Amino acid sequence: MDKKITICCLLILLFVPFISKAQYEEEVVPVHFSDTTWYDKGFDFYIGAGIFSGNKFNANYYNGSNLNENNLAYLFSNEYWRRDIMEQINEAYPYISMNDEVLPSVDPNGDYNWETHYKLKTMIALGVRYKIRNGWAVSLSYSFSRLTANSQCLLDPVNDYGNMRKLPVMSLVGKEDRSMIDLSISYLFSQVHPVVKPFFELGVQFNYAKVKSFDAMLLDQDGLPVGNERSLLNVYDNQGYYPGAQTYDFIFGGPGFGFSGSAGLKICVGKNVSLDPTFYCYAGRTGIYQMKNSPVEGYNQGNRFTFNYGVLLRVVMNDFFVSRN
Repeated sequence: MDKKITICCLLILLFVPFISKAQYEEEVVPVHFSDTTWYDKGFDFYIGAGIFSGNKFNANYYNGSNLNENNLAYLFSNEYWRRDIMEQINEAYPYISMNDEVLPSVDPNGDYNWETHYKLKTMIALGVRYKIRNGWAVSLSYSFSRLTANSQCLLDPVNDYGNMRKLPVMSLVGKEDRSMIDLSISYLFSQVHPVVKPFFELGVQFNYAKVKSFDAMLLDQDGLPVGNERSLLNVYDNQGYYPGAQTYDFIFGGPGFGFSGSAGLKICVGKNVSLDPTFYCYAGRTGIYQMKNSPVEGYNQGNRFTFNYGVLLRVVMNDFFVSRN
């Protein structure tokens, strides 16, 4: 009996180191090394792309009204440009009579469509997020979109030929660069699903809007362009254009601010990679100040808070080494 007890004790002593080693290894391997668990600390880096929609109120900067700083009256009030435009109009529309007194109407209640809209345009984004703990994080992101606004303006002739005749049309195209920087706090619902995790972000935003170009072109009766594009950006200061006039480097636009928010799903596709379909929006002011002198209520606020939004897909990389315990 004593011999059996001795043998059993020796066997227990022999396997104790292996049992202890297995328990130790199980304790030191973090659970967040599995493929289906996103790291709960450290940094995320992401790049994204999608579409962005600017608010139509801001797009009214490009509607041609002389209530804006850049407008169609700027063209028609210059004797050199007006002469060329009148010749082109009389050639493209020979059945109507135009003279030097004609100017685009500035009545938003008239036939001209003053409700200009931005086209849906591509948005790109870069960002970094520092995950604090328990799903909370702080992020800094930069996004950019080049917006385009299109509109048309009817030029009224002196002689009214009624609705049976087509009136001269000026096509207006404005292009605008808009940059947005967001400082946000976010929360990830990490316990909802091991792979698909909802999240939201709320923060403050600083934006910068700059007019890249704003051009007008006469269209013929078939909607085809006549002559060359003419810039509506007043780069000649108060002196106006004349042959040999000096141009100046004016910046039309400026900084703005607002509040932003995002919501989406983090779809984990590996230990340190996720795809995040995201809805992004912000309410803020831009540096473009439109129709500030309008007598029409709703237009004369110039630069107010507007709602803008976008949808994008972020590709997120987790910093594996910084995130380790």
